Amino acid sequence: MQTRQVVLIALIVCLILPIAGATDVIINPVTSPNGAVLLIVDGLGSSYFYPEFVPHDLDGNELMKAEANDIMLIADGGARILDVRAPQPRTTLGHSVLATGYSRADPLLVEFNDATIFDAAHKHDYLCIAVMQKGDFETLRAKQDAILFDSSNSIKTPAADLESNAQVPVDVIELMQEWQNDVSSYLDGREGVERYAAYNRWGIDASDAIARYMRDHHPDQKFLLTVNVGAVDLAGHYMGPERYIELIEELDEDVYKLYLTCLENNLALIITADHGMTFAMTEKGRYVGGHASEKYAGVVESRRIPLIASGPNVRIDVIDGTYGQEDVAPTLLSILDVPETLQHSDGNIIPVKKYANLRIIAESPLKITLQRNDATLYSITGEDVTFIGLAPGNYTVSTGGRTMSVNLRSDQVIEIETSSYDKTALAAVMISTIMIGGGLTIRRITRED
Repeated sequence: MQTRQVVLIALIVCLILPIAGATDVIINPVTSPNGAVLLIVDGLGSSYFYPEFVPHDLDGNELMKAEANDIMLIADGGARILDVRAPQPRTTLGHSVLATGYSRADPLLVEFNDATIFDAAHKHDYLCIAVMQKGDFETLRAKQDAILFDSSNSIKTPAADLESNAQVPVDVIELMQEWQNDVSSYLDGREGVERYAAYNRWGIDASDAIARYMRDHHPDQKFLLTVNVGAVDLAGHYMGPERYIELIEELDEDVYKLYLTCLENNLALIITADHGMTFAMTEKGRYVGGHASEKYAGVVESRRIPLIASGPNVRIDVIDGTYGQEDVAPTLLSILDVPETLQHSDGNIIPVKKYANLRIIAESPLKITLQRNDATLYSITGEDVTFIGLAPGNYTVSTGGRTMSVNLRSDQVIEIETSSYDKTALAAVMISTIMIGGGLTIRRITRED
């Protein structure tokens, strides 16, 4: 008898309460990417190829610039953010910031749950794959489902290693193993700038092959492919500004085919860097490059990095203003239409999309009404609702008797705290309904027995 009452009460609760969980409401149809490639060019300072800037050495002398015509062509087809600064211009720390969206991030923070773009992607059933020549520290590798990386960090004697888990299809692992064994064929017989350029080319070509293979053989599997190419940074440290510029121009030709792969397969491409590069003249009359030490870290050439985004939902624009490297992570998730907030992020979403999404999170189910220009666009009862495909502009959101104005330029998340009165009233309605419904049912069962 008591068991029947418990079961009936549970059924009644299920019937009277709104369905919990996340709900997507499509206001206007959108075209989200099927995945993304995050290309991190180690040590690439935007001062050295953005047309708006002129690079200088540590003494204020003007330096040459690269002709990165293909990268700029990619930028012309998407969004180019004019001024982005790395808060910690070091390889490990820069990659930590890019992963977490937190300006003071370090590898320890990357290890935390829900801290990174990879954690957010995994929640939405993405595979996280990486090809990294530098910046592949242990906690970052642990967030990947498969990663091909150079454990030596050496162009002279590279050692390509592969780590993976059971989530990755066997044929994808086999492809990555082929590229693991192919690095020597790119480098054999090459020296100097030619060897540096070939090292970068191997990383780009491997990434391009993986992206193409995923779309051809696993078209329903979304993925985030993180790529680091390291030779531009190494050239800056050891070969001076002329060779540094030459390496940027060599890379420029290689990146375009990766862009075409993304364009043809509905993938977003985000090009950025972990830090820039500053050059100083030594007493012996030759240039050396740096970015991390106190001598270099505060210089704009060390901190200013590129940020170029392309994809089916990215608008074509040059976005003015100064942003931080910590803004890259939330912007990437926005482009993917992954409505997750990173636990420790202090970055903001840069408005690069053609539309915006608005997510409302409440402590308990509420009636949520979205209006624009006094017209109701949608009304729904829920506790986690995302309105998708909104045109930028002003909106009114009503929730449980409260009304707020929202100026929507990019994706936003609004968290609503339910008052104790709302909770008490909801609980009273639930209890009364359960008691009435449960009592009638129990009496009926008693008479039948």
